[in-house]
Amino acid sequence: MSHSTFCEIQAGRIAYSRRGTGRPLVLLHPIGVERSWWDEYVDHWAASYDVIAIDIRGHGESSFVTSPVTLADHAADVAAVLRKERVSGATLIGVSMGGMIAQRIAIQFPELAGALILCGTAGSFPDEVRPRILARGDMSRQGSMSEVIDDTIARWFAADTPRPDLVQKCRARLAADDWYSWSANWQAISLLDNLAELPAVSAPALVVAGDADASIPPALSQKIADALPASRFVVIPGAAHFGAFDMREIFATVFDDFLSGLAQ
Repeated sequence: MSHSTFCEIQAGRIAYSRRGTGRPLVLLHPIGVERSWWDEYVDHWAASYDVIAIDIRGHGESSFVTSPVTLADHAADVAAVLRKERVSGATLIGVSMGGMIAQRIAIQFPELAGALILCGTAGSFPDEVRPRILARGDMSRQGSMSEVIDDTIARWFAADTPRPDLVQKCRARLAADDWYSWSANWQAISLLDNLAELPAVSAPALVVAGDADASIPPALSQKIADALPASRFVVIPGAAHFGAFDMREIFATVFDDFLSGLAQ
């Protein structure tokens, strides 16, 4: 894990790291993991970009979540970091929950979001799916993360993942997570409802889906691309939910193609 800087917020602190020079990239991880999941990307991008990787509240070295939280709250946390670092017009790159938060930042703080890369994520959910998402945690009791690890790994990785090392890393990370933070963040995800607001977001956007994603079907991701006025939609064959990490070379090529187009 790279050197940590901290931004004080009302609910505690947000941990992040900043490396490289160039146009700013802000990296937002999925639920349950933390910013070290971006390390291979940071190594790849730091020569060309100013890369800020953030631990979303309830994750990594950021404060635990101690009361109900919303995706809008997470967006405000990220905005606090970017204001502290005097960054605006960044390219926000989010996977899963990170992509949901990136959408909120673009809606709530348009000056901070110069472009979006939204990967393995949704803009809303069918109402019948929401209770199932909420049930992935339970804020009313002190559960054990061991209850959810196997199901979570099965949703996030293909059985024949090219990176079994990341499955092990993920198991260890989930086992160490805080149950209330996990549960509160699933509640936030279960309330996801950005689609009506996305047509007002003018930033160029790349929406990337994996066609083997068991968590978020590509059709849900496509709805984001359809709602955003300046978007491109790409489906990666064979990619599971964590494809951005376990098929990094393929995803990085798609991301880099979009990023180089922004420079024109």
